[in-house]
Amino acid sequence: MLAGDFVTATRDQTAHSWPAPKAEATPADKRTGRTSDRDAAVAINLMRQDLRAGESDRDAVIRKLSLEVAVGDVRLPSFPDIAARVQQILEDPKAARTRVAQVIGADAALAARILRLANSAFLNPSTQQIIDLQQAVTRLGTQLVRCTAMAFSLQQMEFRGGEAKLRPQIRQLWRRGALVASIAYVLARETRAAKPDEALMTGLMHNIGNLYITVSTPSRADCDDESDEWQQLVDEWHPRIASSILKHWKFPPEIIMAVANQNTGNLEARGADGLTDVLIAAITLGSCVLQRELLDDAVTESPSFHRLGLGCGDCKNLLAAAGVQIKALRAALTN
Repeated sequence: MLAGDFVTATRDQTAHSWPAPKAEATPADKRTGRTSDRDAAVAINLMRQDLRAGESDRDAVIRKLSLEVAVGDVRLPSFPDIAARVQQILEDPKAARTRVAQVIGADAALAARILRLANSAFLNPSTQQIIDLQQAVTRLGTQLVRCTAMAFSLQQMEFRGGEAKLRPQIRQLWRRGALVASIAYVLARETRAAKPDEALMTGLMHNIGNLYITVSTPSRADCDDESDEWQQLVDEWHPRIASSILKHWKFPPEIIMAVANQNTGNLEARGADGLTDVLIAAITLGSCVLQRELLDDAVTESPSFHRLGLGCGDCKNLLAAAGVQIKALRAALTN
């Protein structure tokens, strides 16, 4: 299998289910998407209900997926074990870098991905190549290593039977995530509105909800007659599904909140944070990288761009200056 191929399969008994961490609800739960035990019980009851009055089949499908992930039933079929092993070792604060490197080194393809990312132009501006896996792990840091392992594993899921028809769609979604991640890194670095590494991870995971919906509803690939309505529904729901998934994968609250709020470009200043603004701007600029003529004043008129201090001219200059680096980083994330 090619390392850059993102592949998927039907949901079955071989799927890995990632259990939700047991924790009491806190004031931050509303921001991060955490569900309390009471909320989980309510969600489970809702999942047992029949279609709501006036609710279409596609609405019910999305609602059911959202409720499943909200209570911890996050399933990705044929999900490689390496992500779980890396997650487990990184959760141990006493785990030495050598041990982390040993776990990663057990999968040659993942080790190669970690080394490529550590040697990317952004993370290693020097001409001295990093060839030691432990040094690469140190360079990336815990969170970025975890994110890279998760992203790598998502790309390695395997097709089953007729599900191969989803391959182009999944690959396009994955490449889109890598592009947004690369732009987010540049924006965070230049504006100092967020930590570049966190911005990179946020961009990479921002459409995991979309990916999850696609994996979980393969039959929708043939529903051309309702494609527009279905896509609109997915666009509306995928951020909240993504935030629930990232919560159960124990991503930092700041990343979860940014992903959850990615469609709310009109956030008031008091309700926004730098990472959310960076993600919103990166998503907006994603379509302008290859078609620079699309970038005009209308694109940068949202509050997020204003808070970042970026106008149309600033964005054009930034994309032009960092174009080669964005391309290189995107390649490191997808190849």
